[in-house]
Amino acid sequence: MNFLHFPFYISFKKIPVFNFCTTRHGGVSLLPFSTCNTGFNTNDKFENIVENRIIVSKRLGIPVENFVLLKQVHSDKIHYVSEKDCGKFLDIPAIEGDAMFTDQSHIAIAVTLADCVGVIIYCPDKNIVGVCHSGWKGTLLNICGKLVDNMVKNCGCDSGKIIAGISPAICKNCYTVGCEIVQSFPSQYSCHIFENHDGWHIDLKGIVVSQLIEKGLEKENIFSSDICTYENTHIFYSHRAEKNTGRFMFGISIF
Repeated sequence: MNFLHFPFYISFKKIPVFNFCTTRHGGVSLLPFSTCNTGFNTNDKFENIVENRIIVSKRLGIPVENFVLLKQVHSDKIHYVSEKDCGKFLDIPAIEGDAMFTDQSHIAIAVTLADCVGVIIYCPDKNIVGVCHSGWKGTLLNICGKLVDNMVKNCGCDSGKIIAGISPAICKNCYTVGCEIVQSFPSQYSCHIFENHDGWHIDLKGIVVSQLIEKGLEKENIFSSDICTYENTHIFYSHRAEKNTGRFMFGISIF
């Protein structure tokens, strides 16, 4: 697929509800945010980000008033969202957190990313969707696993039936971290941490998958894009590779 002509793509056909991942193409932002930056937590012009979000809304066929995004703070804060939380897509979000879920139709919940792992979740027996943003801090806090816990506890979901999709994110070979970050992870994740000639590496995607499995998801129900953002800055944004850059959007909705 030539992503220059496909500014977004439906991410996982095996997840039987509408889900999407935008790319960096098709917007109005200038360098270094070119062109479809959707993240308010960047140094891009506010009006450009607003226009990009309007463009994404039109291309996805989802009205701007139907989106819900959070003010992402690398936490384990999780929210149930409903129609009352909509209508703020074109402004800086006020609700802090990094995961949310809903059982209401026609609401698109999404996170913005530039290397961190995004996860979308669908519970078919209850028709509930969730999404989370998991950088190394969120992964250490097991935010994705806690999102599953919330959906099971508050909505009666069967974790064995939940389907998950993992966004484009930085791969283990490109994600180098300091020794202090490595030491903060418990030994149960040691198989996802290794040292190479250029330092310590963490497989964030691998840890997230293991956390989902620990919560009862079947491995065959977890789908990954297997695209490294660091290695594909011509398609996606990468904070590690570019420093001052934009954010793409990863989300899910029940229609």
